[in-house]
Amino acid sequence: MHPSLVSVLPLAALVSAGRDTGRPGHGLIGYGIEMYIPVCAYACQHSFSSNLMVCTDEASFSDSGMGGMDMSSSQDGTTLPQNVSAMPSSTCHAESEPFLTSVAWCIHMKCNDTLVWKIEKWWQSYVVGNQPTDPPPGLSYGAALASVTSPPNVTCMSGQILNEMSLADETLYTALYISIDVNQDVEIQHERFGLVVLLSGVVIPVGFSLLRFLPFPKRWSSALNGRFIYPSLLRPWRDSPISTVVGDPPTRGQALFIGYLILLNIFLSAFKYGVHPGGFHYWWNDGPDEIMGDLANRFGVLSFANFALLVLYSSRNNVLLWLTNWQHSTFVLLHRWVARIAVLEAILHSVVFLRDWIQEDRLTDDQVLPYWWWGCIATIAACLILPLSIPILRQRIYELFLATHVVLSILIFLGSWYHIIFRYEHQWGYETWLYVVFAVWGFDRLLRLLRMLRNGVRTAKITIIDDDYIRIDVKGIVGSGHVYLYFLNWRVWENHPFSIASSVIQRSGARYSQEVDSITGGIDVDPEKPTRMATSSFDQAIETGMVFYLRLLDGGTKALRNKSQLPVLIEGPYGNHEDLSEYPTLLCIAGGVGVTAVLPYMRTHPGNAYLYWSSRTQALVDSMKPLTHNFHMEVVVGQRLDLRSIIESQLDNFAVVVSGPPGMMDETREIVSRIAQKKRVKFIAESFTY
Repeated sequence: MHPSLVSVLPLAALVSAGRDTGRPGHGLIGYGIEMYIPVCAYACQHSFSSNLMVCTDEASFSDSGMGGMDMSSSQDGTTLPQNVSAMPSSTCHAESEPFLTSVAWCIHMKCNDTLVWKIEKWWQSYVVGNQPTDPPPGLSYGAALASVTSPPNVTCMSGQILNEMSLADETLYTALYISIDVNQDVEIQHERFGLVVLLSGVVIPVGFSLLRFLPFPKRWSSALNGRFIYPSLLRPWRDSPISTVVGDPPTRGQALFIGYLILLNIFLSAFKYGVHPGGFHYWWNDGPDEIMGDLANRFGVLSFANFALLVLYSSRNNVLLWLTNWQHSTFVLLHRWVARIAVLEAILHSVVFLRDWIQEDRLTDDQVLPYWWWGCIATIAACLILPLSIPILRQRIYELFLATHVVLSILIFLGSWYHIIFRYEHQWGYETWLYVVFAVWGFDRLLRLLRMLRNGVRTAKITIIDDDYIRIDVKGIVGSGHVYLYFLNWRVWENHPFSIASSVIQRSGARYSQEVDSITGGIDVDPEKPTRMATSSFDQAIETGMVFYLRLLDGGTKALRNKSQLPVLIEGPYGNHEDLSEYPTLLCIAGGVGVTAVLPYMRTHPGNAYLYWSSRTQALVDSMKPLTHNFHMEVVVGQRLDLRSIIESQLDNFAVVVSGPPGMMDETREIVSRIAQKKRVKFIAESFTY
């Protein structure tokens, strides 16, 4: 008889239930969770699970959960003998000697390569069923096998009454074995490919960063950077409409990695699927539906793996920032591209399953179940988060972007969690991917909190410079790099990154002399003690503290103009400034308040350091004179710097640090990339991205 004809409704129901829920597992399928091992034992058990059996328990004759099916009648409506159930319960399977001895004999004949202790372990947990509430079998495997006095000579076909020890139907057993084995291999491939995506996203940045320690000639490294690492992928990108939707152009090096991740996900989505031969299908009605179902599951697992990556890349306390020389802005860029991949895979997972559920006539039943609703919530949130995160919205209405981004992210992860739990409980470990997501997110938030608690609540004093700029002083705390400020009585949920311009604050009414500024430019000071420095002409009093300069933009920061002081939490400092002492010349190029990001390089460079600064207003230049007047610098107000002549005029090896408007940074990048192919040049772009 054809296998598809003997796989009657009871077997299909048992298989479906076994795949959906079961005993909790730990890890991933194939990596801590054994899905169907040993396969021969599962095939033996399923070979008899669809048989009618003599039962004495009430559950075997209850129509609860069976859609009103009469358990005392066969599938064709024939009335069954007394005490014979068409759908035996787990209790009946546990007590039935014909069932236990038949399965034991089948395992004895089919599982020759499996150790007995492994069979006994499986037997105690799964021979009756895979539900945590299933009773233990009435006989151990050894006891069931020992009760066999002579080999059985009767074959019990699917749908027949199993009332004595019998042989398994060979055709059905073979079809079951192949189907279970293929299904398990495909599920293992899902998890394996998910690990490939996650580990690639972690290992490759670390590996490429380690290349800098290899003894390559430095001239070669500069040429390589100038051709592949520094240049933008497409120069007109930022000036085209695509930038308003996609965002900042990646560099060629970043584009190579992004392209690798995209191609990797496409490749892993398209290969290593198994088809069940012989026409028997463990889960689906036919081959195409089965392939589409496996494809949908593959999309789901890959999406979960990318969820972990995108949260890692967006973290301020990203361990990859500590293990690599990649900048936070690079990881934020990668976060956006990985998010696009993950969201697309999540949507495809839902669309393909919707198509299959319609094909399988399961939509009506499943669309009212909790797992379906939570999956819909996660998918809808994923569909919304991408268009609401495009750069033009992120820049113009940042506050709305931030609120929607947080809410939709929570809905995606929470919806995914309940989608898995209501569908599979903890049986197959799909939620393990979300454990990784929550762990990375929690680690980042914990360190953020600790950084804020270490600094405590401070008072930010706001000084208006002109219509465009303000200065913020926070006394009693020092640091370098950048921090995130939370203003406690004004939009406490928002935080913005600011470069630390200085760790000394000039007291009101005090005067600076050139001698004092030359000394205080790069000193380390005790944050708990005011410092007094003497010159030959007068005493100068300064206080330790952080100084920030802000340009007021439409939206949140513009409201600061109406404040004189605010309580503030300081998260940070973040960022380490790269040592550029091996380069005899340093060029720092800045636009507006971007100058605050290059000041630490100017203070610490031991060689010739030059600052080229373009400012919108003279008031900003005057306000920052105490921090800049002892530098070699060229300042233009309301004009563009001639970047090409500035950079190309350098004769020796040199380093360039730039911070300013995107157009300035792009032009500097393009010029440096070209020169780096001819001489040794180091390029650093100091930028903050959301």
